Amino acid sequence: MAKKANNYFSMFSLIADDAILAARQLEKTVKSYNPEKMEKLNKAMHEIEHGADEKKHEMMKQLAAEFITPIEREDIGTLSYMLDDVLDSIEEVYQMFYMYNVKEMRPEASDFVDLIVRSTQAMKACFDEFENFHKSDLIARKIVEVNVIEELADALYFKTVRELYTKEKDVMHVMVWVRIFDRFEKICDQCEHVADTISSVIMKNS
Repeated sequence: MAKKANNYFSMFSLIADDAILAARQLEKTVKSYNPEKMEKLNKAMHEIEHGADEKKHEMMKQLAAEFITPIEREDIGTLSYMLDDVLDSIEEVYQMFYMYNVKEMRPEASDFVDLIVRSTQAMKACFDEFENFHKSDLIARKIVEVNVIEELADALYFKTVRELYTKEKDVMHVMVWVRIFDRFEKICDQCEHVADTISSVIMKNS
């Protein structure tokens, strides 16, 4: 009996589930922020990221042992590492909250996490449709959705950073929040990179 091929599409979706879980946890943290809980929450987020990392390592292990893959090996590797980058960046936000000893959450952070949740959900929908992209009418719309959300995140980033430099008097406060907002925006950028790569893979295989 021939060995059953690994379903990399399902593996991608499972890691994308972890990205949504991390984004939802970030949303909860930001909207009910308690600096006293950040050390514990930072460790909890690391566990989510570590679980996704383990899935990626398992995928790479199986990829190394498999002769035939449904899409090019390089594309599987690229997408897995891009997904990992999304989770790494969400974890880095937690590290910043803790390292910089952030005491109060800025209201703009809530707008950012809303976009991050939406972006990870749309990205996950792309992976859910990826295996049957020849028949899917949804995947193209979800790729566009990720791009639209990234544009909204860009606009929010420019607005919030401008307000920091024009209204905030505490230089250290400006420095810390520019870095945090930059990380927020980067997460949406990374989701867009994933979606654009999926689009490129579809083009190569159509």
